Amino acid sequence: MDEQIENWQVQIRNVAPMMQKAEYELLKSEADVKRVIALWKAVALSEGIKTASGQDNFAENKEEVYQSRLAVAVAKGQLSAVKVELRALEVGFEEWRTKMVNAREERKRYGA
Repeated sequence: MDEQIENWQVQIRNVAPMMQKAEYELLKSEADVKRVIALWKAVALSEGIKTASGQDNFAENKEEVYQSRLAVAVAKGQLSAVKVELRALEVGFEEWRTKMVNAREERKRYGA
């Protein structure tokens, strides 16, 4: 039984590096969006666009900003997938644990 518990723990621990990588990619891609927008706002200012809304519009219409936002969406999807995998392992463990408790109760009840 201890070996089975250890197997569940190992499976859950194996998700941690994937979770770490997914969270890193999300934060990195969000930072990239901010960096790219700031860069294009500076370009807009150098081209004579002085208002913040004008600079925002200038930056938002650039392909690089669009691609950066897509990278954020992909990173969020990867993080969600890892969270679903972790939750599936947790549900599987709870189901296994319930079966073990039920089997133990049956053995007590029927003396097997």
